[in-house]
Amino acid sequence: MKGQPSMENLLTLCDRVVEAALKAGADEAEAMSVRVRDVNVELSKNDLQIARSMSGDGLGLRIFKGGSLGFSYVNSFDDESIAESVERAVGIAAGAPGDEYNVLPDPMPIEPLEGILDGNAEEFGVEAAVERTLTMLHTAREFDPRVTVDSGELAGHCGEKAISTSRGVRASERSSLYYCYIFGMAKEGEVVSSFDFQFDGARTAAAIDPEAVARKFAENVVNSLGAVKGESFRGPIILAPKAAAEILIDPITSSVRASSVQRETSKFAGKLGQDVASPVLSVTDDSTLKDGAATSAFDREGLKPAVLPLIEAGVLRNFLYDAYTARKENRHSNGHAGGGASAVPVVSTTNVVVATGETSLADMIAGIDRGVLATRFSGNADPVSGDFSGSVKGGRMIRGGKLAEPLCGTMIAGNTFELLTGITAVSSEYERMFGSVVPYIALEEIAVTGG
Repeated sequence: MKGQPSMENLLTLCDRVVEAALKAGADEAEAMSVRVRDVNVELSKNDLQIARSMSGDGLGLRIFKGGSLGFSYVNSFDDESIAESVERAVGIAAGAPGDEYNVLPDPMPIEPLEGILDGNAEEFGVEAAVERTLTMLHTAREFDPRVTVDSGELAGHCGEKAISTSRGVRASERSSLYYCYIFGMAKEGEVVSSFDFQFDGARTAAAIDPEAVARKFAENVVNSLGAVKGESFRGPIILAPKAAAEILIDPITSSVRASSVQRETSKFAGKLGQDVASPVLSVTDDSTLKDGAATSAFDREGLKPAVLPLIEAGVLRNFLYDAYTARKENRHSNGHAGGGASAVPVVSTTNVVVATGETSLADMIAGIDRGVLATRFSGNADPVSGDFSGSVKGGRMIRGGKLAEPLCGTMIAGNTFELLTGITAVSSEYERMFGSVVPYIALEEIAVTGG
């Protein structure tokens, strides 16, 4: 960033903080520093609401003393703030209970990633963000006068981060991330369509397409006008990417975290190497994904995240570990400590990618005599038990292999972990949603309840 200390200066800062913590009595110390610049423009009620540009610094210090954890965070890099941060972290550790698994990981080789920083990031400012946001708004409104934009946003993030530990971990990275979304409905007199949400994200400003996002949003809400209450039956259903992410993928990612397994809140505990889903389902955690929201050369603890198959052709292959959970099982972290400088690490996914299939959405629909296409899901989905129940939003009835009437007042219910084995097809089309890439997923024998 122009006019700001170099990345090596952030690393040097972290080194200095670690040294100060050790001198103050810490057995081990980790410092993570960040410097960010954010530009965002928000929409509300068919109009531009706010446009702003913000910059900020942050430094998180984690120390261990006798197995006890101390953590502090400051948003200034001046000497006084850093000294106070060191004193506070050491003081917290002195009063915290000990834990034999509180250790920092040893360093490992890290390879820089290409394509995560927009070379034109410095030129992306409020004026450019406002122009593209208004284009998104006008595209949606001009598609059909019945379209109403309830909210939306276009944002750009440019940042740098560095981490240093007393065990010799030293890592740094600069990156950028841009995204836009739009949310709303269509209105025709007293009739209101289902709400719809569309999103796009990429590592460069040029790669996001607000116009395409707006057009798809407007088309969806207009097409859902005139929805009728569905009928009750038990049969096939196709989950669009957003619905599939909430009903299927979120419980999967919760259950593959080693922290969930060790707390005995994972349905996958003791099932490595076993069938947990249909052979058509494969899910991977990929920290190297091009344009991925969580793509990075290192995790919250400065380790290289392994690209891991989570479910491979229906078979459970891996759990995600950070240093703490790995030590509990006498193994090494696979680089899945998540979070930022403002908090201690937690086990986390990076980019979750559901492998696409060879069947098009059109062919999936054509193979169903009576069923439902669920665009979104609104309700309760428990990632621990897998139980879910709620309303189909933006849904369409499928009749004779074709999309029929839009639906309202239609409920679906079931259990994720029971349904995983009943997946019949995965589409060749997919959508990106923040840190996930998800296709359309077809299930059989789902309980559908009409209004």
